[in-house]
Amino acid sequence: MAEDNSYEQERQRIIAENAALLAQLGLDHFSSAASPAGGRSRASSSVAGGGGGSSAGGGASKRKPRASAASAGSKRSKLSNGQDGTGAGSNGGGGGMSTSTRRSTRLMGLVPDSEEAVAHLAAQAERAKVEMQELRHAERKVRKDVEGVADMVKEDEWNEDNGRDGDELTSFLATVASKPNARPPTSTSYTSTDPYSSTTAATTAAETALRNTYRTSTFLRTAKVTAERVYSLTVHPDPTRVLVFSGDKRGVVGVWDADARDGDGDGGGDNDEDENEGKTGHLSVKREQEENATDHHRNHILKDWTKGSGKVWRMQVHQRSAISCLKVDPMRGDTLFTSAYDCSIRALSLTHSTSTSIYALPDPDALINHFDISPSGQEIWAVDSLGGLSHLDMREDNGNDWWSRHQSGVGLGGRAAMNPSLICTASNDRTMRIWDTRHLHSIRSHPFTPAHVPQEDSKDPGSSSDPDKLRLDHTGHSPALYPSVLSEWDEDAFPAMNTKKHAGLLRAESAHEKSCSAAYWDPAGRRVLTTCYDDRIRVYDANPSLFKVDAPVEGAFNPHLKVKHNCQTGRYVTIFKAQWCQNAELAPHFSIGNMKKRVSVYSGLTGALIADLSHPSLTAVPAVTAIHPNIPGVVVGGNASGKCHLWGPAPVLD
Repeated sequence: MAEDNSYEQERQRIIAENAALLAQLGLDHFSSAASPAGGRSRASSSVAGGGGGSSAGGGASKRKPRASAASAGSKRSKLSNGQDGTGAGSNGGGGGMSTSTRRSTRLMGLVPDSEEAVAHLAAQAERAKVEMQELRHAERKVRKDVEGVADMVKEDEWNEDNGRDGDELTSFLATVASKPNARPPTSTSYTSTDPYSSTTAATTAAETALRNTYRTSTFLRTAKVTAERVYSLTVHPDPTRVLVFSGDKRGVVGVWDADARDGDGDGGGDNDEDENEGKTGHLSVKREQEENATDHHRNHILKDWTKGSGKVWRMQVHQRSAISCLKVDPMRGDTLFTSAYDCSIRALSLTHSTSTSIYALPDPDALINHFDISPSGQEIWAVDSLGGLSHLDMREDNGNDWWSRHQSGVGLGGRAAMNPSLICTASNDRTMRIWDTRHLHSIRSHPFTPAHVPQEDSKDPGSSSDPDKLRLDHTGHSPALYPSVLSEWDEDAFPAMNTKKHAGLLRAESAHEKSCSAAYWDPAGRRVLTTCYDDRIRVYDANPSLFKVDAPVEGAFNPHLKVKHNCQTGRYVTIFKAQWCQNAELAPHFSIGNMKKRVSVYSGLTGALIADLSHPSLTAVPAVTAIHPNIPGVVVGGNASGKCHLWGPAPVLD
């Protein structure tokens, strides 16, 4: 017994000495995690010397301190975040986030599965969640309601390091916007000769022409458009150039002028712009004949396109959160609409070079997944991660409608697309649905009042003239951007759908084997395309005759064709979303990323593979794709490293 007591006394002495040493070094914050039973903490054991411990008065320690007392105290103040009175507070200027210390429930005397242990673990998890939320919001820089392009370019240090100037981008975008880039609404005559008809001759002729278009597509060039993973892509409809907008996971929009001659990797003679003077049209740069070519169709290939990378600018358009969708105004082509997980939609005017916030959701967890613009360019429909369906009419002041907050508790994790009065949505409950928006406008709604408005701001007579005083404290958006009316699914939409008057609200639905990730209409409004985790791409025949009667479609709404495609992207690859080509002059077709590091193009008529685009420089999966709406055969793919790869018709000598 005496031996045990002497051992315990020696152990306690060593613990006390270690604690004193930690206090001297300013690391006593870690020693506070010692167990109530007197056991050594992990921090104290790591600092103590080999086997015999160390003393504060110059004992037998064989290891030198790894940091001085001053530097250790500095680290401690950052970690404690003001909890000991020396560091900055969590809401102070520049202070870090507080870190919670994990403690063993066994050493605390808590019995596993007891109420105390469960409550302790729940409280610990809640604290960790709150700290992560605070950290996430602290990293985001709240955007102003109106941001200039030059200012957004300056925020990204990459532009300065690479000589990209905001004024240069402003001038370039104004030039693009001044051209007639509109893509007129499709007016399809449904006759027996159009590609949508059931005749074999029409389908074969349309698909043959499509194959001939992509047979000339070859790899042109690549560029690192954004620093982070690509989440969204779109190509400007300018028929004389390839202008790509790419959105990444940190709120940055990359602008890639793929036709620019910036000299990167080009030879000295190839940079002579006088040789290209007078040339017009896509890819109007110096062309060179390839030596020792055996294929007649590839005798004249644009060599310098594989060497250069064009010009790239980067703009911090949104807060530091993923940009989920990019759309160009379909009528004028002078505005780029953007949405992000910061719960906002912004309009970037190419003419005036300003980004304006036009819509916002008050719930920070309602992430905007996707939006689409009506053919007139005046209405926007958006879906969010909590099952919300939002409507914005840009012709009216504060004419925002927020229709459905929840759909039986199932979030709409998919997309919205327009067919004048019909919307298709993809849901996490493995269902694609088609809704008639004419019924939504007549369903009962309630005035929406933003919550959490600081009371002192509302009492300030001059608050209306100060943008900062109009912002909500938890999202950073002005109350004027929020919806004007609200309809709850359980209270308003669902009861109305069961009445005879609104029986046509839900026109059709189709079940999938697994979660649906996307649903889009084709530009003619005749096909619906869905992407699913069951490794199937489905194409539905949405003939207008099916929706003439204001009632649900009779019988089952089954896919017209299924295409087998690997959609198991995993954690580090952006979810595959098949994208229709918006060029109505071509047969309907769509592009999608391929896990074999290529971009696949499929026919929307038969599901046949039209093209498989790849290149040795493409070493990652191009998960996000886009097709030029006015130049046939031009396809872009973006991957997780922020790189975009471009394919298109190889220019040949005249």
